[in-house]
Amino acid sequence: MKKKISILVFAIILLIGMTGCTKNAKPSSTGTNDGASSTGKNTNNEKNKNEKSYSPSELEKNVTSSGSVDESGRLVVIVKNNNKVDVDLNVEAEFYDANGGIAGSDSDDLYAVGAGSEAALSMISTPENFDNYKIYIDAEETEHKSYLKNVEISSNDNGEDIVAQVKNNSNDTIESIDVSVVFYKGDKIIGYSDGTEIDTKSGRSANFTLSYPYDKEYNDIKFDNYKVYLNGAYSYK
Repeated sequence: MKKKISILVFAIILLIGMTGCTKNAKPSSTGTNDGASSTGKNTNNEKNKNEKSYSPSELEKNVTSSGSVDESGRLVVIVKNNNKVDVDLNVEAEFYDANGGIAGSDSDDLYAVGAGSEAALSMISTPENFDNYKIYIDAEETEHKSYLKNVEISSNDNGEDIVAQVKNNSNDTIESIDVSVVFYKGDKIIGYSDGTEIDTKSGRSANFTLSYPYDKEYNDIKFDNYKVYLNGAYSYK
């Protein structure tokens, strides 16, 4: 009789233990599904969002450049981004004398240069005397938010300067808008000017007054035509 009672008590205890485990497991499983599943999804989305599509070396193969010394003695460099993505560029120029010795160097940056678009810059520290130069370009996918598709640019020669206007058609304030102008005499580059406007509000315009070209003595020189470049319209992330 005692043996039967012991077996019965053991069976009841075992049943109670199994019931307790079942009750504890169910909420734990539900919490894992609701919480971990959602968190995992957000983490993966963020990773994919920030992942770069192209390596710098791949991007650099698709950026072309050309240079010309203008009448002020500065090297003007025009670059074209032939990639399918917007890029940040560091453009460096090295200057050499006739014997191959280094005569000077300079570099400048361009941000959020649009896919398939051109930009222009000038090397302020171009040395007075040099025989030849080399241009090097480093590229990477931009981490800035580009608004090139949300702006429209216009320009006019008012007889004293080139005036340019970039209208912000987006719903955001654009933190930086960069433009430049290159002046030509025939096919030869003879001058350069640029400007930057910050914090252009939605529906407003960034306005630029770009100076006529000048020679080494700062005398104004005549030009046949000009081209305005929208180097970038972007906000920092």
